[in-house]
Amino acid sequence: MNEHNFTLLPITLPPMLPKMVGVVGNSRYFSLAYWGSKATWFDGRGLGTFSYFGVYSPLIEHPALAIHLESYHLGSDDLPPTHAILCDCLEQKMYVGDYAEVEKVLETQHPPVPNLSPEEFSQLSEQIALDMADFDLEQFQRLGMFELFAGHSEQQKLELVELVQWLDRLVTEDLLQQYVEAAKKGNWTAISVLQKLSQRLQKS
Repeated sequence: MNEHNFTLLPITLPPMLPKMVGVVGNSRYFSLAYWGSKATWFDGRGLGTFSYFGVYSPLIEHPALAIHLESYHLGSDDLPPTHAILCDCLEQKMYVGDYAEVEKVLETQHPPVPNLSPEEFSQLSEQIALDMADFDLEQFQRLGMFELFAGHSEQQKLELVELVQWLDRLVTEDLLQQYVEAAKKGNWTAISVLQKLSQRLQKS
């Protein structure tokens, strides 16, 4: 990945993350960013949204990652992302880099899109119609589309606990000291993370 000037993040890919965000297929790489007010995954062919509060926010704001991501813009309600997190399912690594460069990696992992004949296109359209006939509302909600209206399911809550506990094990005294030193210098990412960590400790 050095040829793309990506930054290797200091944690391995959480093993439960692909399932939590709803990645389908067997692509080696997928990205995470925030597009159009939605946490979004993309693998160069397929994309989907997933829970912001149930997955995305707890991941990028966790002490194991937050301070390493603060200089990158992964997207907001006001602006599209200029950077994205690249997840390598084969080597269990996570990188962050320029959005356009990440997109190139994702797109080149797939063979060229075939040119469909009218008959093949018609067959594909019919298959899509059949797939939508079995549309699963519960699965749709799981991907985050109705999150603000329906809240989290019990399964989502259990998966979130598993993710946070997994990330917690990566927090070291040295890392916490980095946050403390950064907070002393007025770093708002560090201050916010330490405040949330303090609130968690008070509730435990």
